[in-house]
Amino acid sequence: MAQNEVNNNKKIWYLAWTLIIVGALVAAVQASRDKGPSVTWRVVSMDGHRAQSVPVNSSNIDLALGVFDDEGYVLPSGVQYPADSPVAAAAQVLMDAQHRLGPLKEVIGHSASMLMNDRDNPDLPLGDLFADALRAYGSRYFKVPMDFAITNFGGIRVPLPKGDVTMEDISSMFPFKNYVCWAKMKGSSLMTLFEQLAQTKAFQATSGATIRVRNHQLESVLIGGEPVDPDKVYNVTTIDFLLDGGDKINIGALSEDVVLTHVLLKEVMLDFVKGCEARGEVICGQGDGRVIMEED
Repeated sequence: MAQNEVNNNKKIWYLAWTLIIVGALVAAVQASRDKGPSVTWRVVSMDGHRAQSVPVNSSNIDLALGVFDDEGYVLPSGVQYPADSPVAAAAQVLMDAQHRLGPLKEVIGHSASMLMNDRDNPDLPLGDLFADALRAYGSRYFKVPMDFAITNFGGIRVPLPKGDVTMEDISSMFPFKNYVCWAKMKGSSLMTLFEQLAQTKAFQATSGATIRVRNHQLESVLIGGEPVDPDKVYNVTTIDFLLDGGDKINIGALSEDVVLTHVLLKEVMLDFVKGCEARGEVICGQGDGRVIMEED
């Protein structure tokens, strides 16, 4: 029995050394192979500099995309292509579409900077801006002061651009049919909602509250600068998507009552942008620390 055990141990050691040697040989072969050319990436702004084109709006389609004359298609840079060329054919399709979409190119406002959300940061520049607009809109629409507003930051699909803001920008930001609603929630239910949100990686876009979270545990909440009264009924502007399971949020089940509307979120943003433009205001926004999530 002892001799058999020795023989078995030798076999195991032989197998182990064989595997080590084979692995070393494979690694050496792979290391010696030609890995191909080294590639360095760089970012190039898509500013139309090659064709000398500019961003399209409702009044500059020809200037932005070029024109057709008797000899063919002419780029804004002056480069000309024959009328029967593939470039001219593609340009015709593009220009026809732009004319039909002209109303979407209308400039309705101006932004001082590009605003966007960072999913890894609960302090959302664009989300904060829109949540404030949503709460203000809800107060006017329902004719009741709204204490709090919440919407999902994932529903804002693209950033707000710097400079001209068009109808198309707003439609792209809010492509979904999410509708404004009014939820009446007791303070105790609001605290349940905040505790649920604290467990997530990133908070949603909110307005009217100051929230502190540590290690995914809710530390403090102030609404309107005051501690939450568990027995008070708070007026909350939100969206129907969050009423029954959207982003795993169930505001409807936590509410005393809910009032639905047919107002789309993009209408709220259009109202805000046009209001700023009418007052001669350039849109500005930045995170303000209303939600802080920390980990030890």
